[in-house]
Amino acid sequence: MFYPTAETGYRITRAIVPQGSKFQVGAHWHEEYDEYMRVIQGRLKLRLGKTWKVYTPEDGEILIAKDVIHDLCRADKDAKPGEDDEGDMIIEERSDPVDGSKELFFRHAFSTVTDKAVFGWKLPLQQLLVLMYSDTYIETLPGPAGWYATHGLYAVLNPLARLLGLKPFYDEYTPSRLVNIRMDMEGGTKKKKT
Repeated sequence: MFYPTAETGYRITRAIVPQGSKFQVGAHWHEEYDEYMRVIQGRLKLRLGKTWKVYTPEDGEILIAKDVIHDLCRADKDAKPGEDDEGDMIIEERSDPVDGSKELFFRHAFSTVTDKAVFGWKLPLQQLLVLMYSDTYIETLPGPAGWYATHGLYAVLNPLARLLGLKPFYDEYTPSRLVNIRMDMEGGTKKKKT
């Protein structure tokens, strides 16, 4: 994972998924942001709504509109040994609006996993807390009932996580230029996209 830099105006996150990886993001949606993906190298298998499609660099930028459930992995995730794509899959992602919250999400989601010994058995709950505060809603049930189920789950788990001493964001994973947006996200005062 390569976080946004000044060269890209802190807008673009680059992810490299190595050959043979079975990693899959998991179905989710965003309520405040549109996302844009671009395949730089390899083949991306992307779910938009209920439809899976394979994208390549020739497809250009792919819009993932807010409220659309999506998921992604390497196109060859389920390939038999020896039939997978050669090389890394490289994708770039940005959100609209660009306000630093996407970068905060990635930094905290990956840093807490790296520091999993610190969180111990609470790591899954910590990960859900990061999702809750980062406009990332997991698909708990298919269809419209999923919205209610996910929001209900978050409403129950948020106070539980806080009671256990967890918080959505940590100083050690937050660059100084993102402190204000982090405080807005934690306090629920970040302006919603209209």
